[in-house]
Amino acid sequence: MKPKLESAYIAVENIDRAINFYEWFLERSAAKKGESLYLFDVDGFRLFLFDHNNESEEVKYGDNCLLSFEVDDAEKTKEKIEDRNLKIVFPLTKIQDNLVFEFEDPEGNHIEVFSKV
Repeated sequence: MKPKLESAYIAVENIDRAINFYEWFLERSAAKKGESLYLFDVDGFRLFLFDHNNESEEVKYGDNCLLSFEVDDAEKTKEKIEDRNLKIVFPLTKIQDNLVFEFEDPEGNHIEVFSKV
């Protein structure tokens, strides 16, 4: 069987702040899955937030996972991100048939956003 990517998790320093941000950005609620995991179902892809404060595990914050989200309009989404005063770390750029930018979430992770041209 070939590997199939079905989920990812991001280690976060402040779980309440991270849940608040991702519920806003993803426009859906998180479901608690145990003491340390919160799940977002993103159209069948499982995105977990991991609250290591409840575990005895060291983590490195920021850039521990690059998530890439397709949106209808990258320019409008960039404006939404800027209105939230989040840092753009890669400017809106046309790459082949896509408009792409990256921003930094409140936990220091870089998030890629793209739309088809």
